[in-house]
Amino acid sequence: MRIAQVMFSKGFGGAERYFVDLCLSLAERGHEVLAITHPESASRRHLEGKPRIRVVPLRVRGNQDWLKLWPLARAIRAFRPDIVEAQLSRAGLYLGRIKRWLPAPLVTHVHNYLDLKYFRQVDFFTAATDDQARHLRELGVADERVTVVPNFSMFPPRERAAGETTTAVQLLAFGRFVHKKGFDVLLRAVARLPDRNAWRLVLAGDGPDRDKLNALADELGIRDRVDFPGWMEDVTPLLDQADLFVLPSRHEPFGIVVLEAMARGTAIVSTRTEGPVTILDSTTGWLCAIDDAADMAAQLEEAIGNDAARAERAQQALARYRERYYVDAVLPQMEAGYRQALALTDGQGRSAASD
Repeated sequence: MRIAQVMFSKGFGGAERYFVDLCLSLAERGHEVLAITHPESASRRHLEGKPRIRVVPLRVRGNQDWLKLWPLARAIRAFRPDIVEAQLSRAGLYLGRIKRWLPAPLVTHVHNYLDLKYFRQVDFFTAATDDQARHLRELGVADERVTVVPNFSMFPPRERAAGETTTAVQLLAFGRFVHKKGFDVLLRAVARLPDRNAWRLVLAGDGPDRDKLNALADELGIRDRVDFPGWMEDVTPLLDQADLFVLPSRHEPFGIVVLEAMARGTAIVSTRTEGPVTILDSTTGWLCAIDDAADMAAQLEEAIGNDAARAERAQQALARYRERYYVDAVLPQMEAGYRQALALTDGQGRSAASD
């Protein structure tokens, strides 16, 4: 197939990593890919020069950059795609405005509990979870226009999870430093751990709450046990050095970072947010209440104090990752979704394309 992927965001969080991985993996499976992205984005740096991927940099300013509609339409029409896919709301909005000029079905992958006003012109939705699919149906999207395809990761799975810890347990968390990610809850949780627990925390990332988190670590008296290395695009070395990955989010529609920890055989403590509860259970990690430092501390204490349980749950999570969330398991489902979109729109004056 010839597949046009569009994402206008400049950052490099979970959705942007998904965009890059999707483009790369589609190209590796023999598809031709057009990637339209912000000219200063990390996504562009990761994709340019790769086989079967054509990168078109395009900056749109806000939601009313009308002068960019024709350059967007021209780039897509010149590529002659079989599928056009919008990643995140701004891409959905702009592609919807040029829908009449698109030569192929418009698809979007659902990264969140979306506001349908940005996606009214979308022909077909791939939802990352059953709950996101339920949300779409509640908004009035017909069943035949929705399928569930989980997010995936290209992180290569380890052969086995890491073994026992001989020194202080290395805790790891990373992401954008904003309120919804709950890093302040994590700091309050580790501050509650009893003195007998030997631990260090690496808190990687950046964002508007950076100074607040540093100040909170000082206030809690744990600054000497918390490292702030800044934003890391490649988190593989951090995961490979960690004994326990912590996802303290207040809101997490999926949580690709959970998949990355699973792939590297790192044990996981996560809040019971929307995405992680569909990925993990008591056999593959530890789950705690949202926005509850006391409960998080209790789960951390149990995980820190039991090397064997960490290894066993990490191994179970690694097996689940290979079976359900590694690229080799998920990409055939995404290709099947594209074929559904083609079949659905074939009766609307578009010609179905073959692989």
